[in-house]
Amino acid sequence: ALGDDDLLHQGAYTDWADSVSRVGKVLYTNVLYWKALHDFADVAGKYGYDEDVDQFSAKALRVKAAVNDEFWREDLGYFITSAQFELLNSDGNLLAVSWGLASTEQSHAILDGLNRLSMADPVPTQVTDQLYGSKYIAIENRLGGIPHYHTLAAWLWLGGWHVVALARMGRLKEAKIVLDRIHKLIVREGVVHEVFGSDGRPLKSFWYSSEAPLTWSAGVIVFAHSCYQRELARLG
Repeated sequence: ALGDDDLLHQGAYTDWADSVSRVGKVLYTNVLYWKALHDFADVAGKYGYDEDVDQFSAKALRVKAAVNDEFWREDLGYFITSAQFELLNSDGNLLAVSWGLASTEQSHAILDGLNRLSMADPVPTQVTDQLYGSKYIAIENRLGGIPHYHTLAAWLWLGGWHVVALARMGRLKEAKIVLDRIHKLIVREGVVHEVFGSDGRPLKSFWYSSEAPLTWSAGVIVFAHSCYQRELARLG
């Protein structure tokens, strides 16, 4: 639901990290909301709906300001996940960098933090830098032996956005390292897997095996490769 503070408020288990009880104002959801408003304004302009351009542009600016006020922590150097969870979550942070919500200074601070915490090693890219706490994890995941599914596990679609974010900020050497790491994993496994454990292997427990092939991750990886090549050509 949209609050009076220009941000979306959500219930538990309602975003992509649906094994985690992330309640209220969550970074990931609100970065998506800002991007939708931003793109609505862009599309309206292309088709001559000038009043809609003004409306959606103004909303996008308010949401951007609200996201910064609510989530940015200068002392930490990243956007926190929520007031409930002051941890580094790669989902909203990488999208904020890739789409330009984050400033240049914020973007480099976020990417430096991900690098410092080795969140793209061995698999790009780990979801969070720390655990939420077991009481916030769905009982199905705890019983299934994968409580870290949306925390310390790594997802290749996040790795793809990591490449996009690095390329957008001109950090092409780092982008190539992350992209090469993704390519080697796909070649090794012979397929694009859903999610990997901290051992660098597809996540697996007695009750669960990583889904493959996963078109979500495959599509983002193709997009990331295109973004990297485009920036390489532009800067080269």
